Amino acid sequence: MPDDLIVHHPPERGAPTRRSVVVYMCCTSCCCLHTAGALLGALLGGGLARRPDDPGFDPQRVIPGVHWLFDRLPRTQWTFWSSLLAVVGLSVPVWVWNLQTRPLEEIVVWTFVIVLVFGPGYVLAAWIVSLIRLAIGPAGSVGSHEYWALHRTLGWALFGAVMGMALMGMLAKPMGFQFLD
Repeated sequence: MPDDLIVHHPPERGAPTRRSVVVYMCCTSCCCLHTAGALLGALLGGGLARRPDDPGFDPQRVIPGVHWLFDRLPRTQWTFWSSLLAVVGLSVPVWVWNLQTRPLEEIVVWTFVIVLVFGPGYVLAAWIVSLIRLAIGPAGSVGSHEYWALHRTLGWALFGAVMGMALMGMLAKPMGFQFLD
């Protein structure tokens, strides 16, 4: 780290201040616990067992490669997680475009950090896309319990995000971070 990264300038008016800096941050190991909590909450809230009347996400087995995971889960899990993947995948070019003047390594790191920091927002967007996908499905193929499963997914995701933020707050103080001077 260069020595001139943070430069202490004397004040324009008044007496000089002490030479110190309060850094408002959290370490990288806990800065994204709200996203981890939101994702875990979405997984648990969406349900881990498929109902007997649920046809599953791909009854004709047309989509390869994901049956090992989604065959046991409710169809709404597939709808939500594929929507989340689509929302993240469609937003990455936007972040890359905004960071295009930076070196490639910074673009990759910043895009990853932005997606992690705004994770609960991505979960909310995926919930909206999932509701739209259920609404445009064939008539009579979607039960009301599937809408409620998506609502539970969002509720648990929000709960997980709040718990992750609370954990970040509890971890920040023992690590020596100062929020208020």
